[in-house]
Amino acid sequence: MSVYRHKNSPFWQFDFQIDGYRFSGSSTVPRAKGKRDAQAYEAAEREKADELVRKIRDSGTAPLTLQRACDRWWNEHGRHLSDPDIEARLGWIAQQIGPETLLHAITDDMVSQMVAARRLHTRRSGRDDNGTQLYRPITNRTVNKTTVSLLARVMHRARSNWNVTILREPNWKRHWLPEVKRPIREISYAEEARLDDEEDADFAALRRFAIIQGLRRREVLLRWQQVDFDLGVVRLIAKGGLPRVVPLSKEAYAILWAQRGRNPEWVFTFVAQRTRLCPKRKDPKTGERFQFVKGERYPISYYGFGSHKRTAWARAGVDARIHDLRHTTGSRTVRSTGNLKVTQELLGHSDIAITAKFYANVMVEDVRDALEVTAARQPALAAAKTNESNR
Repeated sequence: MSVYRHKNSPFWQFDFQIDGYRFSGSSTVPRAKGKRDAQAYEAAEREKADELVRKIRDSGTAPLTLQRACDRWWNEHGRHLSDPDIEARLGWIAQQIGPETLLHAITDDMVSQMVAARRLHTRRSGRDDNGTQLYRPITNRTVNKTTVSLLARVMHRARSNWNVTILREPNWKRHWLPEVKRPIREISYAEEARLDDEEDADFAALRRFAIIQGLRRREVLLRWQQVDFDLGVVRLIAKGGLPRVVPLSKEAYAILWAQRGRNPEWVFTFVAQRTRLCPKRKDPKTGERFQFVKGERYPISYYGFGSHKRTAWARAGVDARIHDLRHTTGSRTVRSTGNLKVTQELLGHSDIAITAKFYANVMVEDVRDALEVTAARQPALAAAKTNESNR
């Protein structure tokens, strides 16, 4: 019988295998009690496990490795999502835990080690006065999104869609790191003016269009087939795969109109300032890294937008994210209209609760104005009390 004590648990633990399927966990027997009670508990768990394994054998379902599960999840689902880094993250998870590890054999200990390894990763964080590249730790939110959440999505799909038997999933909540709510960052009009001075006209037009329309980073990189000048709208497939028809303001319409004739497929483009190799794109014919030629015009890509932002915005002294353009849209709309429902429709939130969660605090100035009105009545009340006491 494989029962043992663990210093971090007040109960006896058990761990055994049947036909390659691993069963482990905590019993309800306190460590203070004898080993015989723990062995009795394990025997009962083994009977349940024998029955489960027998059902698996009868169904003819073959065990699935982590690598195969990640590949299948990517082909069926992940490749159709908007996150361009998911495939690389799946590959990292498979290598970290072990590509040949059976899906049902993934334990809480494996998940804990994966999370701990990911927390050591850093990301670029600007440069110091000497031009040396600086780095900072990735956030808990990034760790959760790229490890616990992503692996859980793979395992849930395997169990629900592929009829894979997973006898004991890791306790996902136990591995979820606490996240600090990120405050809404609104780009001021003064910061917009500084960006206008630093950015070239092509990227300034894209940024301005994003602020007007409140679109996400991937949504704002439009194709011409999505633009309908006759109706004054753009058609999108928004987050969650939902189709949206977004009306254009007069300024947004004019920005799109000015981009005509520059590229047959993509709306927003830029002129290469120097001849260089693209770090992300590959030539579809040769498979080699794509080369930009100085003076030629190319579509602005997802990564190109980010690369430009890191340099131009830093020169302008604007410490913000591309997604803060969307936050700016939401904040300004709530402030000007006082209407969360209109803001919800503009941003394409599926639930007004999402809009309220992020933008209700924008109404703080309205609350302040109300307080000032209330405070203004206090002298009158004081005068009334004085008159009453003089009578």
